[in-house]
Amino acid sequence: MAVPEAQRRQGREGDHPQARKGRAASRDPHWDNVRFLSGALVVVGHTIESLSELNGLRWLYVASWALRVPVFVMVAGYFSSAGPLDAREVRRLTESIALPYLLVGLLHTLQLRWLYGDWTFFAGEPPWAMWFLLSLLAWRVALPYLAALRYPLLLSVAAALAVGYFEEFGSAFSASRTVTFLPFFLLGWKLGQGTGRGLLRARWTAPAAAGVLAATCAATWVFRHDVHLTWLSMREPYGDEVPYGPVAGWAVRGAVLACGMVIALAFLRLVPRTHLPVLTALGAGGLTIYLMHPLVLRLFLFHGGTDWVRSWYEQIALVLLAVALAAVLGAPPVRRLVRPVVHPRLPWLFRPRPQPAVPGQPVRPPKEPGTGRVTFVP
Repeated sequence: MAVPEAQRRQGREGDHPQARKGRAASRDPHWDNVRFLSGALVVVGHTIESLSELNGLRWLYVASWALRVPVFVMVAGYFSSAGPLDAREVRRLTESIALPYLLVGLLHTLQLRWLYGDWTFFAGEPPWAMWFLLSLLAWRVALPYLAALRYPLLLSVAAALAVGYFEEFGSAFSASRTVTFLPFFLLGWKLGQGTGRGLLRARWTAPAAAGVLAATCAATWVFRHDVHLTWLSMREPYGDEVPYGPVAGWAVRGAVLACGMVIALAFLRLVPRTHLPVLTALGAGGLTIYLMHPLVLRLFLFHGGTDWVRSWYEQIALVLLAVALAAVLGAPPVRRLVRPVVHPRLPWLFRPRPQPAVPGQPVRPPKEPGTGRVTFVP
């Protein structure tokens, strides 16, 4: 069963304000809840990443991995279309992905210049957390071709396992992550096409999903120091930290992908589908939370923001501060403030689209934006 187009467009935060206002009542609160929870966990993960020697934070980082970026990638896949890349879709991808990557990357450059005095421009190596936009652009462009395959999800898993043996696929241009996180994107797209919808709504799957998350919490506490963080990032070729060497790297990565999918699906099943006070509204700014939090965290860490964290209650306080940061970034005033960067609009960059012909009326060429002249489009 296909997802209604009005609901599918909910995931495209770059739509015009008039369109957003008209669709406000049609937003699905379930996905806004997922956006905020996964976005907040991304902020928490990046905040505590440097404190992995502390048992509690190490456990939280490993246990919440599948609920962070994998879920965020699945949400992007859910709201993606496998339709042809026409002029409208190219403009949408440019304004919602490519331009934010360049603009937010420029903010990273200016901030690093201010803090350290050096110019660092990001082209091939994405700045902190910005790899997601590069990979998302590649996934969206490739989706019409992947959808034509008989088993795209299975083939993407095979590619994710194989790419670890190629030195050429590293962090440059987010090449490795584009391939290794592709299964999560395609799984989300499959969900958007209606695959597994009955299971995600059946009553008996709720206790099963709760059991999966409980088992994840218990297992990651026991094995928190045995899981290398490079296994989860999947941004480099297989290394010596893999048991039995790189030869067995495919088995470790396969286990990580399988566990990540199961845990992410369990999380999606348990997230409330009803409107939640405050939380649902903040979820509409999920992309803003993801793109802007590294800039705030860099300032926080530069001034020794985590040097005071040692005891368990200080670790809890740090986690709560990270969640509060996510809430602030997802608030409507902040979203409006950073909209020119996160959701830029450059109508002058694109040729006007020809108006559809109306039977019985002559076809009138479109006008150039801001002028009275008409433009002839071949």
